[in-house]
Amino acid sequence: MGRPLKADVDQRQLGLFGESLALGQKPKAVKALPVAAAQLAKSDVSPKHPPAPVKVEPVPRKSLSSLPSEVVRPAEAALVLSVSLSLLKKWRAEGVGPRFVRLGGRAIGYRRADLSDWIAARVS
Repeated sequence: MGRPLKADVDQRQLGLFGESLALGQKPKAVKALPVAAAQLAKSDVSPKHPPAPVKVEPVPRKSLSSLPSEVVRPAEAALVLSVSLSLLKKWRAEGVGPRFVRLGGRAIGYRRADLSDWIAARVS
C-alpha cells in the first residue's frame, strides 16, 4: 500500500477522489434533476413488502451410479484391462483401444460388452 497520510493533507488534493482541490476548498455540489411522478413506472416504486427471494435449485450432477450398469467409467475400465488411465487416453486418441462412448462434454464411458469383445479379440 502507500504510506499513511498526514492529517493536514486533504485526500482530494492527491487526486484520490476525482478532481484535485486546494486544501479547504469544497467540491461543487451536483444537483439532482427533478423527476415527474408520471415518469416513474409502477415497477420502480418499492412495494410495502419486498418480493420473496427466488430459490434456485442447483443442477444435479450425474454420479457414477446414474450410469447404466453396462457402461463403466475409464477408471473401472482401466482396472478391468489392467492398464493405466493415461494408456486408455492414448488409445482413444490413436483409435486403437476398445470402443468408447462419449457421455456428454468430456465424459467418457466404456460398455462392458465392448471391453469383453476387445479382450476376446486380443487372445491368441
